Amino acid sequence: MFDGLPRERFAFLPTPMHRLKNLGESIGVNQLWIKRDDLTGISFGGNKTRKLEFVVGDAKANKCDTLVTVGGVQSNHCRQTAAVAAVTSMRCILLLGGEEPEEYTGNLLLDRMLGAEMKFFPDESVFTLNKRLDGIMETLIDFGLTPYAIPAGAAMPVGVVPYAVAMDELNSQFKEKNFYPDRIILAVGTGGTLAGLILGAHMLELDVDIIGVTVAKPADEVKEEVKDLIERTVQLYPEIEAFKPNITVDDNFIGKGYAQLDDGVVSAIEMFARMEGIFLDPVYTGKGGLALIRMALAGNIASDSPTLFYHTGGEPALFTYSELGQK
Repeated sequence: MFDGLPRERFAFLPTPMHRLKNLGESIGVNQLWIKRDDLTGISFGGNKTRKLEFVVGDAKANKCDTLVTVGGVQSNHCRQTAAVAAVTSMRCILLLGGEEPEEYTGNLLLDRMLGAEMKFFPDESVFTLNKRLDGIMETLIDFGLTPYAIPAGAAMPVGVVPYAVAMDELNSQFKEKNFYPDRIILAVGTGGTLAGLILGAHMLELDVDIIGVTVAKPADEVKEEVKDLIERTVQLYPEIEAFKPNITVDDNFIGKGYAQLDDGVVSAIEMFARMEGIFLDPVYTGKGGLALIRMALAGNIASDSPTLFYHTGGEPALFTYSELGQK
């Protein structure tokens, strides 16, 4: 699938898919499994590594020497972009929404260790900084660089395709493990991962509900963004037949807002850690894990309904939340 596209190989693939026996028994789901894209490898892993294989492949094909992207101060995407830039000897410039902290911790510390150049925008957020990309690109070109712009989360057609490929990988694992889920649950920020999984399921003719748990924006807004990403990807790659996507987004778990920790998310993180030895992050997968747990306990997931939780990574952000683990 998409074998003809330029690609740089960074990720450790396929990532594991395994059963969550203890957690499943605790919440009453007999067949609860997890897909471990927290284990994609480079710089603590995460879902953006899959995307960046194709993004950097495209950048190299276009003779670019500098990766430019945007994110929050503790962006997982920015950390993974800095890592792939380091291993491909490219320059990396990060535009970060928020105040520069006095102390660098978590992903921000790793960004600096990886050699990324960082510019902070105190009055911007991860969801508004994309608008600055064009202006920054023009400036960098004037300086003699050949930059490649990556929007937040690599939410662009070349960043959607890798998760269609990931669905093909999953489908092989479903057959190998004789596990066929009724639903896949994952956290959603900028929407590219969800768009790719929906696209892959369509191309493979898989009958599975894919539920995105938005961590910041209202469901209707996320649905429109995902729909737009899918449409743009279909238009760009003629091997994909046009279709009307079924997009399911749940906004009941946003809580206090983006990157804001609440008691439910803390409980979900602790349950995964204490029952399965798996760490979720406070911004994304913690909210996805909370959604999974509450759906099951509320009876919205039947005990005999096979369910897959898609772990998209982000663990370095744990080290910026000192309140975690405290009683």
